[in-house]
Amino acid sequence: MDPQKLLEGIMAEPDPNSDTVGFLANRLLDEYHKGFPLENLVPLLRSENERLLDTGIFIASELGEKGKPLLNDVSALLKHPAKKVRYLAIECVLLWAGPTNKLELASAVALLDDAEAAVRRNAMRFLTAASREQLEAALSHLEVTEPKSPHARGLQWLLSSDASNAKEVMITLQSRDSIMRKYGAAAAARMAKSNREPLLYASSVEDSDVKDFADSTIRLL
Repeated sequence: MDPQKLLEGIMAEPDPNSDTVGFLANRLLDEYHKGFPLENLVPLLRSENERLLDTGIFIASELGEKGKPLLNDVSALLKHPAKKVRYLAIECVLLWAGPTNKLELASAVALLDDAEAAVRRNAMRFLTAASREQLEAALSHLEVTEPKSPHARGLQWLLSSDASNAKEVMITLQSRDSIMRKYGAAAAARMAKSNREPLLYASSVEDSDVKDFADSTIRLL
């Protein structure tokens, strides 16, 4: 089917949960992988219609490295009111943002204290999977714009030798500061392939975000 017709079909369907939209979105995703110009996805990503935006961010999140030219449009969605949109935008930023994208990376980190638990946990996964260069870029932005931010402190710790020390990580998981506990959980996940003890400990703490994140990470090991 003509990819433009697929796009028109998505825009014409009123029900975002319909089988038709799902079918058309997956067909359109295939067309983007085949070379359909990415600029044709921008109207969905900029749409004020949440139904269309949901479809656009789903497709963007499935594009892999091919979607990198969409970074500016997708990173703007990190502050979107819809939980699903913020959640998937984090995944795109993780994959597409490099060391020069300091604002985008710092904005993804800031969702550690999002109002929605699912988004907070995805921000923790972001911290777990991000490269050192990405974390350093986020910290560099915060040190200039918000030096007293709890995330500046958290990133400084996550980039320190303490975050590679199992004992120090477990101490951080006991912190009274809920944000620092999240950084502790991310550090535990980052070292889990060589030492699972901190992550197992994280699954026992009385913090639902940390516990749920640790439990889901353990299942993936």
